[in-house]
Amino acid sequence: MSHIEASNMKDRIFQFMKQQGMSQKQFANELCVAEATLSSIFTGRTRPSNALVAAIHERFPEVSISWLMFGEGDMYAGETVKESPLPSTPSPSQGDLFAPSSSQPSIPEAAPVPSNGASPQPILRETIKFIDKPQRKITEIRVFFDDGTYETFSAN
Repeated sequence: MSHIEASNMKDRIFQFMKQQGMSQKQFANELCVAEATLSSIFTGRTRPSNALVAAIHERFPEVSISWLMFGEGDMYAGETVKESPLPSTPSPSQGDLFAPSSSQPSIPEAAPVPSNGASPQPILRETIKFIDKPQRKITEIRVFFDDGTYETFSAN
């Protein structure tokens, strides 16, 4: 599936909304957020919050969180998810903390068939991706007082 490369999260959210064929009002209703919230994000006044990303993923679980937040991979999670076998021995950087238990496999090979003849439950797999990002630095802190004044502290 071809799509335009969106450079930041607000653009990717907008792109996803259009991909779904929704107006801003419809999208806000689907996510149970105020239309003004989306408007301020799309105009660049505010940044998308983690709560908005969670609302999008809850309503549209097929969207890739990595793509939505960081622009990595494809828009839909199913397009690039590939299972890889678990390592039989941990790498030196992982240590014993992540070593699979020898007494019990970490992923069952097949789900047991229920005695009533129903189909077996699907096996769910979770992929964890570690992302190296530069550490953020505080550049300014503003303290607002109850008398309507404020003070600004800069990290310079």
